[in-house]
Amino acid sequence: MRHGRPPPFHYTRCGLDDVWLANGWRVKDTEYGRGFAIENADRLHRAIASAVASGPRPLRGQEARFLRVMLNLSQADMARLLGVDRATVIRWEKARKKPLSRMQDIALRATYAARVDEAALLPNAIAGLQEAGGRRHGPDRRAVFRTSKREWRESKAA
Repeated sequence: MRHGRPPPFHYTRCGLDDVWLANGWRVKDTEYGRGFAIENADRLHRAIASAVASGPRPLRGQEARFLRVMLNLSQADMARLLGVDRATVIRWEKARKKPLSRMQDIALRATYAARVDEAALLPNAIAGLQEAGGRRHGPDRRAVFRTSKREWRESKAA
């Protein structure tokens, strides 16, 4: 029998491959079978979006879709905001693991930051991208989130 803290929970409901929860979740039996309950899911999604938008990793199609959904925009609305056609947004989202171009990445982060009115988000995102120096990060993009006092934050250590 294993003792101690349970392993992180791979949270795929948000549509991202690399989100894990250190706590704030529990197994729940429903009439349809076993499920999971997430504490303050709306706050978790906002924390994930903020981490995605301000992180140093290049945005991929799945992150572009996540940010668009968090902004409650259709693909056509997002395309109009970014000055591209709807087919471009569809291509980004279908290529879930393919990084966006640097300019598309910055435009999407700027749009998200402006819409959620997080003044520090965009400068942090651009600084992170500059620090990354255009490197493409490997397959291990795991982000672990932890809740405390009803607030979700990205954990530095898994």
